[in-house]
Amino acid sequence: MAAASGPWLLVVAWVLGVAAASSSPGQAGTSQKFNKCMPCSRRYVADSYLNTLTGQLAQHRDLTETSDSADSCKGLDYDLDAPMLTELHSELVGEGSHRRLVYHVEFANCADAMVNFLDSYDANLVVIENIPNGVFADPFELQHFVERKVYLDVAVFGDTNLELPSALSNRSSVEIHVDLAPLASMNCNLVIDLPLHARYPPLDASGYATVEFGSPDLLLRYRKKDTVPESCSWLLKDLDAAPVEKATWRIPCGDEAHIGFVSSITFLSALVCSILIVIAALFY
Repeated sequence: MAAASGPWLLVVAWVLGVAAASSSPGQAGTSQKFNKCMPCSRRYVADSYLNTLTGQLAQHRDLTETSDSADSCKGLDYDLDAPMLTELHSELVGEGSHRRLVYHVEFANCADAMVNFLDSYDANLVVIENIPNGVFADPFELQHFVERKVYLDVAVFGDTNLELPSALSNRSSVEIHVDLAPLASMNCNLVIDLPLHARYPPLDASGYATVEFGSPDLLLRYRKKDTVPESCSWLLKDLDAAPVEKATWRIPCGDEAHIGFVSSITFLSALVCSILIVIAALFY
């Protein structure tokens, strides 16, 4: 009887071990999906969040693998009752090769909670959007948003060469810092505007190149107002936004079957213009 119960005891012990691991700090509940810190000297979260090698943007790495050591996070308030995200959706606005990716962000019952929160903490919303190949964000254009105080800060990571066509370019990522102070006076709703531009796509028989945008990453970054600069750390809280419906951009492109015709017309036009220029120079 004792020998038969041996395997059952092992199974029970394994189940208890899994249950204990799942209830450990930092793993239980959606509010603890991610809670880490970074020194205030680091300007952007994406410095460690994204891995850019040889100019190409790699896959996201887990922030728990890239944030600072536990020693720098000691004594920080992880259990803060911060306003909760309730809704996020995005849409592409505009026509042609220059459009805007607009995010609509809503927080739950934030009127009083946000005021109390901002009384003790400096806080901002961090939006990290992966820009797919075929589209780019102009860092110079985005800096105008910072100068007009629309955003606290903006940065573009990855491929920032604005002149390259899609076939020669790599992916990029945009990080936007949004001030939360006006949120209570805006009915807990934020509208975040990201202007984007299409690159020249490769030839395709369908006549269109399709670009799809996934879900952005939303983080709450905050610190106590009375923090000493030498020991200052930002706390980062993943707002655990639900995946948004993909926004699709169909960019017109050339048809490879028309290469011969277009090349011939272009060559003849250039030849005729050159001859006319020479005649004008000789007789007028």
